[in-house]
Amino acid sequence: MTSYAVDSKRQAMRATGIVQEVREWEERDGKRRPSEMQARDEATGMPLWSVEVIYRQSAWGRESNTTGQVTVGAPQLPVVAEFSPVEFVDLRVEVRVNKSGGLVESWSAERIADGKVAGGQQKAA
Repeated sequence: MTSYAVDSKRQAMRATGIVQEVREWEERDGKRRPSEMQARDEATGMPLWSVEVIYRQSAWGRESNTTGQVTVGAPQLPVVAEFSPVEFVDLRVEVRVNKSGGLVESWSAERIADGKVAGGQQKAA
């Protein structure tokens, strides 16, 4: 997979307000399925969360808005206001070609830039 660093200040993103736990995958009956366990970052051990965002993209000379999921580590549920600007620390996108020949993006970041988590706590910068 090809991975690119993205400047979060230049790639404007807005949060949709939807944040969900990222689930571990498990093999059951010869099939991969999400388990009941929350996934953790391999390097830090931090719980992983999926933050849904909307952003502008350009493909084949046509601009459009699209939604994506940015996976971030945080000790608690990150809080993002609906349709508010959101910036990430160490934002990256991995791009691959799917079976039908289309491009698939997989976004990840170390954390949300302002560090907002449930309970009003902030992670030190």
